[in-house]
Amino acid sequence: MAVLGPWVPDVSDAPVGLAVSGGADSMALAFLARRWRRNVVAFVVDHALRPESAAEARLTVGRLAKMGVTARLLTLAPFPKGRLQERARQARFEALEEACVVAGCLDLLVAHHAGDQDETVWMRSLRASGPAGLSGIQPVSVRGRIRLVRPLLSLSKDRLRQTLKAENLPWIEDPSNANRRFERVRWRQDLTSEQRREAALLRTNAVQERQRLEAELAISLTRHAVWHSEGWVFLERSGVREETLAALIRLVSGGSYRPARDALLRLIEQGEGTLSGVHVRPAGRFGDGMILVREEKAVTGPISARVGVVWDGRWRLLTPDVPSASLVGALGDAVHALDLRRLGVPSAAARCLPGVWHEGRLILWPRIGEKAGEAGFVWAAGVPVTGENRLGT
Repeated sequence: MAVLGPWVPDVSDAPVGLAVSGGADSMALAFLARRWRRNVVAFVVDHALRPESAAEARLTVGRLAKMGVTARLLTLAPFPKGRLQERARQARFEALEEACVVAGCLDLLVAHHAGDQDETVWMRSLRASGPAGLSGIQPVSVRGRIRLVRPLLSLSKDRLRQTLKAENLPWIEDPSNANRRFERVRWRQDLTSEQRREAALLRTNAVQERQRLEAELAISLTRHAVWHSEGWVFLERSGVREETLAALIRLVSGGSYRPARDALLRLIEQGEGTLSGVHVRPAGRFGDGMILVREEKAVTGPISARVGVVWDGRWRLLTPDVPSASLVGALGDAVHALDLRRLGVPSAAARCLPGVWHEGRLILWPRIGEKAGEAGFVWAAGVPVTGENRLGT
Protein backbone atom coordinates (compact mmCIF):
# COMPACT_ATOMS: atom_id res chain seq x y z
CA MET A 1 0.00 0.00 0.00
CA ALA A 2 2.92 2.36 0.63
CA VAL A 3 3.73 2.67 -3.08
CA LEU A 4 0.13 3.74 -3.76
CA GLY A 5 0.26 6.61 -1.26
CA PRO A 6 0.66 9.10 0.19
CA TRP A 7 -2.01 8.28 2.76
CA VAL A 8 -3.54 10.49 5.41
CA PRO A 9 -3.00 9.44 9.06
CA ASP A 10 -5.10 6.50 10.25
CA VAL A 11 -7.67 8.55 12.17
CA SER A 12 -11.45 8.31 12.45
CA ASP A 13 -12.00 11.74 10.86
CA ALA A 14 -10.38 10.60 7.59
CA PRO A 15 -11.19 6.94 6.92
CA VAL A 16 -10.27 5.24 3.69
CA GLY A 17 -13.34 4.36 1.63
CA LEU A 18 -14.01 0.93 0.15
CA ALA A 19 -16.34 0.20 -2.78
CA VAL A 20 -17.92 -3.14 -1.84
CA SER A 21 -20.49 -4.93 -3.97
CA GLY A 22 -20.58 -8.11 -1.89
CA GLY A 23 -18.83 -10.18 -4.55
CA ALA A 24 -15.63 -12.12 -3.90
CA ASP A 25 -13.25 -9.43 -5.17
CA SER A 26 -14.62 -6.57 -3.10
CA MET A 27 -15.10 -8.71 0.02
CA ALA A 28 -11.44 -9.74 -0.22
CA LEU A 29 -10.55 -6.06 -0.60
CA ALA A 30 -12.51 -5.22 2.57
CA PHE A 31 -10.86 -8.03 4.53
CA LEU A 32 -7.35 -7.02 3.46
CA ALA A 33 -7.98 -3.29 3.93
CA ARG A 34 -9.21 -3.84 7.50
CA ARG A 35 -5.99 -5.71 8.30
CA TRP A 36 -3.96 -2.85 6.82
CA ARG A 37 -5.77 0.04 8.49
CA ARG A 38 -8.08 0.55 11.44
CA ASN A 39 -10.19 3.37 10.03
CA VAL A 40 -11.94 2.18 6.87
CA VAL A 41 -15.56 2.53 5.80
CA ALA A 42 -17.27 0.41 3.15
CA PHE A 43 -19.94 1.77 0.82
CA VAL A 44 -22.40 -0.82 -0.48
CA VAL A 45 -24.38 0.40 -3.49
CA ASP A 46 -27.79 -1.07 -4.23
CA HIS A 47 -28.40 -0.43 -7.94
CA ALA A 48 -31.98 -1.66 -7.57
CA LEU A 49 -31.60 -3.35 -10.97
CA ARG A 50 -32.58 -6.83 -9.73
CA PRO A 51 -35.42 -7.76 -7.33
CA GLU A 52 -32.96 -9.37 -4.91
CA SER A 53 -30.43 -6.51 -4.93
CA ALA A 54 -31.77 -4.79 -1.78
CA ALA A 55 -31.61 -7.99 0.27
CA GLU A 56 -28.11 -8.74 -1.04
CA ALA A 57 -26.94 -5.25 -0.12
CA ARG A 58 -28.26 -5.61 3.43
CA LEU A 59 -26.66 -9.04 3.69
CA THR A 60 -23.32 -7.57 2.61
CA VAL A 61 -23.54 -4.79 5.20
CA GLY A 62 -24.10 -7.45 7.87
CA ARG A 63 -21.17 -9.54 6.68
CA LEU A 64 -18.89 -6.51 6.70
CA ALA A 65 -19.92 -5.72 10.26
CA LYS A 66 -18.85 -9.21 11.33
CA MET A 67 -15.45 -8.49 9.74
CA GLY A 68 -15.14 -5.32 11.82
CA VAL A 69 -15.72 -3.04 8.82
CA THR A 70 -18.14 -0.14 9.19
CA ALA A 71 -20.51 -0.14 6.21
CA ARG A 72 -23.02 2.29 4.77
CA LEU A 73 -25.77 1.35 2.33
CA LEU A 74 -26.34 3.59 -0.68
CA THR A 75 -29.49 3.07 -2.78
CA LEU A 76 -29.61 4.52 -6.28
CA ALA A 77 -32.65 6.18 -7.78
CA PRO A 78 -34.31 4.52 -10.82
CA PHE A 79 -32.53 5.03 -14.15
CA PRO A 80 -34.03 6.33 -17.38
CA LYS A 81 -34.33 3.71 -20.10
CA GLY A 82 -31.41 3.12 -22.45
CA ARG A 83 -27.65 2.71 -21.91
CA LEU A 84 -28.42 0.96 -18.64
CA GLN A 85 -24.90 -0.21 -17.77
CA GLU A 86 -23.36 3.17 -18.60
CA ARG A 87 -25.96 5.04 -16.54
CA ALA A 88 -25.54 2.60 -13.66
CA ARG A 89 -21.75 3.07 -13.61
CA GLN A 90 -22.07 6.85 -13.64
CA ALA A 91 -24.74 6.91 -10.93
CA ARG A 92 -22.72 4.49 -8.81
CA PHE A 93 -19.62 6.66 -9.00
CA GLU A 94 -21.55 9.84 -8.21
CA ALA A 95 -23.08 8.16 -5.15
CA LEU A 96 -19.70 6.83 -4.01
CA GLU A 97 -18.00 10.19 -4.48
CA GLU A 98 -20.67 12.02 -2.49
CA ALA A 99 -20.56 9.39 0.27
CA CYS A 100 -16.78 9.70 0.47
CA VAL A 101 -16.98 13.49 0.81
CA VAL A 102 -19.59 13.23 3.57
CA ALA A 103 -17.53 10.62 5.45
CA GLY A 104 -14.24 12.53 5.08
CA CYS A 105 -12.63 10.00 2.73
CA LEU A 106 -10.00 11.35 0.37
CA ASP A 107 -9.35 7.90 -1.11
CA LEU A 108 -11.65 5.15 -2.36
CA LEU A 109 -10.30 1.63 -2.83
CA VAL A 110 -11.75 -0.36 -5.73
CA ALA A 111 -11.37 -4.12 -6.23
CA HIS A 112 -10.24 -4.43 -9.86
CA HIS A 113 -7.81 -7.34 -10.15
CA ALA A 114 -5.32 -8.78 -12.66
CA GLY A 115 -8.02 -10.51 -14.70
CA ASP A 116 -9.93 -7.26 -15.12
CA GLN A 117 -6.72 -5.65 -16.32
CA ASP A 118 -6.06 -8.33 -18.95
CA GLU A 119 -9.61 -8.15 -20.29
CA THR A 120 -9.54 -4.35 -20.48
CA VAL A 121 -6.26 -4.21 -22.39
CA TRP A 122 -7.29 -7.00 -24.77
CA MET A 123 -10.63 -5.40 -25.63
CA ARG A 124 -8.96 -2.03 -26.21
CA SER A 125 -6.29 -3.61 -28.41
CA LEU A 126 -9.01 -4.99 -30.70
CA ARG A 127 -10.37 -1.44 -31.01
CA ALA A 128 -6.93 -0.17 -32.06
CA SER A 129 -6.53 1.95 -28.93
CA GLY A 130 -3.40 4.03 -28.52
CA PRO A 131 -1.12 4.22 -25.46
CA ALA A 132 -3.80 5.84 -23.30
CA GLY A 133 -6.17 2.92 -23.80
CA LEU A 134 -3.60 0.13 -23.80
CA SER A 135 -2.08 1.31 -20.53
CA GLY A 136 -5.21 -0.19 -19.02
CA ILE A 137 -6.71 0.36 -15.59
CA GLN A 138 -4.51 2.67 -13.54
CA PRO A 139 -3.46 1.83 -9.97
CA VAL A 140 -4.20 5.41 -8.89
CA SER A 141 -6.32 8.00 -10.67
CA VAL A 142 -8.03 11.26 -9.78
CA ARG A 143 -11.79 11.50 -10.34
CA GLY A 144 -13.87 14.36 -9.05
CA ARG A 145 -13.07 15.07 -5.42
CA ILE A 146 -11.41 11.75 -4.59
CA ARG A 147 -8.55 9.44 -5.55
CA LEU A 148 -9.48 6.02 -6.87
CA VAL A 149 -6.93 3.44 -5.73
CA ARG A 150 -6.84 -0.13 -7.05
CA PRO A 151 -4.44 -2.14 -4.86
CA LEU A 152 -5.42 -5.59 -6.22
CA LEU A 153 -4.34 -5.17 -9.86
CA SER A 154 -1.39 -7.54 -9.45
CA LEU A 155 -3.51 -10.30 -7.86
CA SER A 156 -5.56 -12.97 -9.60
CA LYS A 157 -9.24 -13.55 -8.95
CA ASP A 158 -8.44 -17.11 -7.80
CA ARG A 159 -6.02 -15.84 -5.17
CA LEU A 160 -8.62 -13.44 -3.79
CA ARG A 161 -11.17 -16.25 -3.52
CA GLN A 162 -8.66 -18.51 -1.80
CA THR A 163 -8.07 -15.73 0.75
CA LEU A 164 -11.78 -15.63 1.56
CA LYS A 165 -12.02 -19.42 1.75
CA ALA A 166 -9.06 -19.57 4.12
CA GLU A 167 -10.87 -17.15 6.45
CA ASN A 168 -14.31 -18.78 6.00
CA LEU A 169 -15.72 -15.54 4.63
CA PRO A 170 -18.77 -15.78 2.32
CA TRP A 171 -19.58 -13.69 -0.72
CA ILE A 172 -22.42 -13.15 -3.21
CA GLU A 173 -22.34 -14.43 -6.79
CA ASP A 174 -23.90 -11.92 -9.19
CA PRO A 175 -25.48 -13.87 -12.10
CA SER A 176 -24.65 -11.05 -14.51
CA ASN A 177 -20.96 -11.88 -14.08
CA ALA A 178 -21.59 -15.12 -15.99
CA ASN A 179 -23.96 -13.70 -18.61
CA ARG A 180 -22.28 -14.04 -22.00
CA ARG A 181 -24.53 -11.33 -23.40
CA PHE A 182 -21.91 -8.91 -22.04
CA GLU A 183 -18.66 -8.54 -23.99
CA ARG A 184 -16.44 -8.47 -20.93
CA VAL A 185 -17.92 -11.73 -19.63
CA ARG A 186 -17.17 -13.43 -22.93
CA TRP A 187 -13.55 -12.33 -22.84
CA ARG A 188 -13.26 -13.25 -19.16
CA GLN A 189 -14.32 -16.77 -19.97
CA ASP A 190 -12.50 -17.17 -23.29
CA LEU A 191 -9.09 -15.45 -22.92
CA THR A 192 -6.26 -17.99 -23.05
CA SER A 193 -3.13 -17.85 -20.91
CA GLU A 194 -1.15 -16.81 -23.97
CA GLN A 195 -3.54 -13.95 -24.71
CA ARG A 196 -3.30 -12.76 -21.11
CA ARG A 197 0.53 -12.72 -21.38
CA GLU A 198 0.25 -10.77 -24.62
CA ALA A 199 -2.08 -8.27 -22.95
CA ALA A 200 0.44 -7.76 -20.13
CA LEU A 201 3.21 -7.04 -22.66
CA LEU A 202 1.01 -4.61 -24.58
CA ARG A 203 0.25 -2.78 -21.37
CA THR A 204 3.90 -2.55 -20.27
CA ASN A 205 4.89 -0.94 -23.58
CA ALA A 206 1.85 1.35 -23.57
CA VAL A 207 2.55 2.60 -20.04
CA GLN A 208 6.06 3.67 -21.05
CA GLU A 209 4.77 5.47 -24.13
CA ARG A 210 1.97 7.14 -22.18
CA GLN A 211 4.41 8.43 -19.58
CA ARG A 212 6.44 10.03 -22.35
CA LEU A 213 3.36 11.60 -23.95
CA GLU A 214 2.07 12.88 -20.59
CA ALA A 215 5.40 14.61 -19.93
CA GLU A 216 5.36 16.22 -23.38
CA LEU A 217 1.76 17.34 -22.90
CA ALA A 218 2.51 18.95 -19.54
CA ILE A 219 5.40 20.92 -21.08
CA SER A 220 3.29 22.00 -24.04
CA LEU A 221 0.44 23.21 -21.82
CA THR A 222 2.85 25.13 -19.60
CA ARG A 223 4.40 26.90 -22.57
CA HIS A 224 1.41 27.58 -24.79
CA ALA A 225 -1.93 27.42 -22.94
CA VAL A 226 -3.59 29.81 -20.51
CA TRP A 227 -6.53 28.58 -18.43
CA HIS A 228 -9.04 31.24 -17.36
CA SER A 229 -11.18 30.81 -14.27
CA GLU A 230 -14.36 31.52 -16.25
CA GLY A 231 -13.94 28.11 -17.92
CA TRP A 232 -12.19 28.98 -21.20
CA VAL A 233 -8.69 28.53 -22.60
CA PHE A 234 -6.34 30.53 -24.81
CA LEU A 235 -3.91 28.41 -26.86
CA GLU A 236 -1.01 29.96 -28.74
CA ARG A 237 -0.83 29.13 -32.42
CA SER A 238 2.55 27.46 -31.94
CA GLY A 239 0.97 25.13 -29.37
CA VAL A 240 -1.82 23.77 -31.57
CA ARG A 241 -1.06 20.06 -31.59
CA GLU A 242 -3.27 16.99 -31.57
CA GLU A 243 -2.59 15.90 -27.98
CA THR A 244 -2.73 19.42 -26.57
CA LEU A 245 -5.98 20.34 -28.25
CA ALA A 246 -7.58 17.01 -27.33
CA ALA A 247 -6.76 17.48 -23.64
CA LEU A 248 -8.04 21.06 -23.60
CA ILE A 249 -11.30 20.18 -25.35
CA ARG A 250 -11.98 17.58 -22.69
CA LEU A 251 -11.14 20.11 -19.99
CA VAL A 252 -13.46 22.84 -21.29
CA SER A 253 -16.31 20.40 -21.99
CA GLY A 254 -16.06 18.75 -18.57
CA GLY A 255 -16.24 15.38 -20.33
CA SER A 256 -14.65 12.11 -19.27
CA TYR A 257 -13.18 11.31 -22.68
CA ARG A 258 -11.12 13.06 -25.30
CA PRO A 259 -12.66 13.63 -28.74
CA ALA A 260 -12.27 11.14 -31.58
CA ARG A 261 -8.94 11.49 -33.36
CA ASP A 262 -10.35 11.78 -36.90
CA ALA A 263 -12.71 14.58 -35.90
CA LEU A 264 -9.91 16.35 -34.04
CA LEU A 265 -7.58 16.26 -37.05
CA ARG A 266 -10.33 17.69 -39.26
CA LEU A 267 -10.84 20.50 -36.76
CA ILE A 268 -7.12 21.34 -36.75
CA GLU A 269 -7.08 21.38 -40.56
CA GLN A 270 -10.12 23.67 -40.73
CA GLY A 271 -8.79 26.00 -38.03
CA GLU A 272 -12.22 26.47 -36.45
CA GLY A 273 -15.21 24.38 -35.45
CA THR A 274 -17.16 22.67 -32.71
CA LEU A 275 -16.24 19.33 -31.18
CA SER A 276 -17.46 17.55 -28.03
CA GLY A 277 -19.49 20.57 -26.99
CA VAL A 278 -16.55 22.99 -27.30
CA HIS A 279 -16.20 25.78 -29.85
CA VAL A 280 -12.64 26.30 -31.08
CA ARG A 281 -12.00 29.49 -33.03
CA PRO A 282 -9.28 32.07 -33.78
CA ALA A 283 -8.51 34.12 -30.69
CA GLY A 284 -8.90 37.52 -32.36
CA ARG A 285 -8.39 40.27 -29.76
CA PHE A 286 -7.16 37.73 -27.24
CA GLY A 287 -3.93 37.02 -29.14
CA ASP A 288 -2.27 34.98 -31.87
CA GLY A 289 -3.83 31.58 -31.43
CA MET A 290 -7.14 29.95 -30.61
CA ILE A 291 -9.66 30.16 -27.82
CA LEU A 292 -11.73 27.23 -26.58
CA VAL A 293 -15.13 27.99 -25.08
CA ARG A 294 -18.11 25.85 -24.10
CA GLU A 295 -20.71 25.53 -26.84
CA GLU A 296 -23.86 27.24 -25.55
CA LYS A 297 -26.35 24.85 -27.12
CA ALA A 298 -24.50 21.89 -25.55
CA VAL A 299 -24.79 23.04 -21.93
CA THR A 300 -27.12 21.31 -19.51
CA GLY A 301 -30.51 22.84 -18.85
CA PRO A 302 -31.45 24.34 -15.48
CA ILE A 303 -31.28 22.06 -12.44
CA SER A 304 -32.43 22.44 -8.85
CA ALA A 305 -30.10 24.71 -6.85
CA ARG A 306 -28.72 23.13 -3.70
CA VAL A 307 -25.33 23.33 -2.10
CA GLY A 308 -22.89 20.90 -3.69
CA VAL A 309 -24.87 20.36 -6.90
CA VAL A 310 -22.81 20.16 -10.12
CA TRP A 311 -24.20 21.91 -13.18
CA ASP A 312 -23.16 21.05 -16.75
CA GLY A 313 -20.56 18.63 -15.39
CA ARG A 314 -18.28 21.62 -14.75
CA TRP A 315 -19.47 23.93 -11.97
CA ARG A 316 -20.26 23.10 -8.34
CA LEU A 317 -22.47 25.44 -6.29
CA LEU A 318 -21.02 26.14 -2.84
CA THR A 319 -23.47 28.83 -1.68
CA PRO A 320 -25.84 27.40 0.96
CA ASP A 321 -29.36 28.53 1.77
CA VAL A 322 -30.48 29.66 -1.68
CA PRO A 323 -34.23 30.30 -1.92
CA SER A 324 -36.32 27.17 -2.39
CA ALA A 325 -37.34 26.34 -5.97
CA SER A 326 -34.27 28.15 -7.28
CA LEU A 327 -32.39 26.80 -10.31
CA VAL A 328 -28.80 26.73 -11.52
CA GLY A 329 -28.62 27.59 -15.21
CA ALA A 330 -26.57 29.39 -17.83
CA LEU A 331 -26.27 33.18 -17.64
CA GLY A 332 -27.19 33.52 -21.32
CA ASP A 333 -28.48 37.00 -22.22
CA ALA A 334 -27.91 38.23 -18.66
CA VAL A 335 -24.26 38.90 -19.60
CA HIS A 336 -25.39 41.93 -21.63
CA ALA A 337 -25.31 43.86 -18.35
CA LEU A 338 -21.52 43.32 -18.14
CA ASP A 339 -18.69 45.09 -19.93
CA LEU A 340 -17.07 41.86 -21.08
CA ARG A 341 -14.46 43.58 -23.22
CA ARG A 342 -13.16 45.45 -20.18
CA LEU A 343 -13.32 42.26 -18.11
CA GLY A 344 -11.38 40.36 -20.77
CA VAL A 345 -13.87 37.51 -21.11
CA PRO A 346 -15.26 36.20 -24.41
CA SER A 347 -19.01 36.65 -24.62
CA ALA A 348 -19.47 33.00 -25.61
CA ALA A 349 -17.66 31.85 -22.45
CA ALA A 350 -19.59 34.23 -20.20
CA ARG A 351 -22.95 33.09 -21.58
CA CYS A 352 -22.13 29.51 -20.49
CA LEU A 353 -21.26 30.43 -16.92
CA PRO A 354 -23.69 29.35 -14.19
CA GLY A 355 -25.98 31.57 -12.16
CA VAL A 356 -28.75 31.00 -9.64
CA TRP A 357 -32.22 31.84 -10.97
CA HIS A 358 -35.45 32.24 -9.04
CA GLU A 359 -38.83 32.68 -10.72
CA GLY A 360 -37.13 33.64 -13.97
CA ARG A 361 -34.86 36.25 -12.38
CA LEU A 362 -31.09 35.95 -11.92
CA ILE A 363 -30.48 36.36 -8.19
CA LEU A 364 -26.88 35.19 -7.74
CA TRP A 365 -23.96 35.87 -10.06
CA PRO A 366 -20.67 34.00 -10.33
CA ARG A 367 -17.36 35.82 -10.30
CA ILE A 368 -16.52 37.09 -13.80
CA GLY A 369 -13.11 38.58 -14.55
CA GLU A 370 -12.42 41.10 -11.82
CA LYS A 371 -16.12 41.50 -10.96
CA ALA A 372 -16.94 40.00 -7.57
CA GLY A 373 -19.88 37.65 -7.68
CA GLU A 374 -22.44 36.72 -5.07
CA ALA A 375 -22.64 32.96 -5.74
CA GLY A 376 -19.81 30.60 -4.92
CA PHE A 377 -19.11 28.34 -7.88
CA VAL A 378 -15.95 26.26 -8.26
CA TRP A 379 -14.70 24.31 -11.26
CA ALA A 380 -15.76 20.71 -10.80
CA ALA A 381 -14.90 18.86 -14.01
CA GLY A 382 -14.02 15.40 -12.76
CA VAL A 383 -10.76 14.69 -14.62
CA PRO A 384 -7.54 16.76 -14.58
CA VAL A 385 -6.26 17.96 -17.95
CA THR A 386 -3.00 16.07 -17.42
CA GLY A 387 -1.38 14.01 -14.69
CA GLU A 388 -4.67 12.29 -13.86
CA ASN A 389 -2.99 8.92 -13.35
CA ARG A 390 -0.15 7.50 -11.33
CA LEU A 391 1.26 5.25 -14.01
CA GLY A 392 3.15 2.09 -13.29
CA THR A 393 3.86 -1.33 -14.69
